[in-house]
Amino acid sequence: MPSCPTLVFDAETKQYDAKPGEMIAPFTFNLTNVWTNEIKIDQVHASCGCTTAKLPQTPWHIPPGGSGEVKAQVNLAGKPAGLVVKTLTFFTSVGNRIVTLKVNIPPPNTGLAGMSPADRKAAMAKAMGDAQAIFKGDCMKCHVDKGAKTLGQDLYAADCGICHESSHRDSAVPDLHALKQPTNLDYWKTMISFGKPHTMMPGFALAQGGPLSDEQITSLAAYLNRTISHNFLPTSMTNAAVVPRSLIGSGIYNREPEPSATVAR
Repeated sequence: MPSCPTLVFDAETKQYDAKPGEMIAPFTFNLTNVWTNEIKIDQVHASCGCTTAKLPQTPWHIPPGGSGEVKAQVNLAGKPAGLVVKTLTFFTSVGNRIVTLKVNIPPPNTGLAGMSPADRKAAMAKAMGDAQAIFKGDCMKCHVDKGAKTLGQDLYAADCGICHESSHRDSAVPDLHALKQPTNLDYWKTMISFGKPHTMMPGFALAQGGPLSDEQITSLAAYLNRTISHNFLPTSMTNAAVVPRSLIGSGIYNREPEPSATVAR
């Protein structure tokens, strides 16, 4: 046994090669106390909010010769292709230790990527004429079947990422991470359920001819609300003032903003 405090990690740097469309990169670090005395880990901090880690218990007391594992994950939503590097800092009774998490994110692999430019143009034209067309015929393979029975982030990868995260995204398909208006849970639920009239965005609710149940829509909206936040208004404004423009009045999208009104104080 060593004479000085020693906490051994199975690796201080780990790398994960994500699959196309994958939203979470999982990691597991195994720790062993090879010292003669107990070592305590008070907490573990990630380098940013997209990375999380959980100790078996807090604080974690590791007896001499004891070991265990710490699971961590990196949320890949909205991240471009390439190498992502994050760190975890362990605050222990024998000093701080830092480990590194690396994720290789591949370019999106979507149904659109496999199309020729002419086929892609034809598909876009068809969707403009009938947005619900993506739920019919051969289009079902990508826009219905892949998302069947999935929820949350898996559903986003299957049904939304195929268009919104695609490197071949048409200019008419918005980047959800760069919207220029406030969004909230109700915004996402309404957009998913009813779509956007006169655009290629269909209504995904069963009642609109789409493939998603109320449970799936709620889980998808919650995921988007948690991972994609848009709030451009001062915090001093009332809740009534932060209703997204797309939800004003009857819910018809693309309305011009209502005349500004003085907010009651």
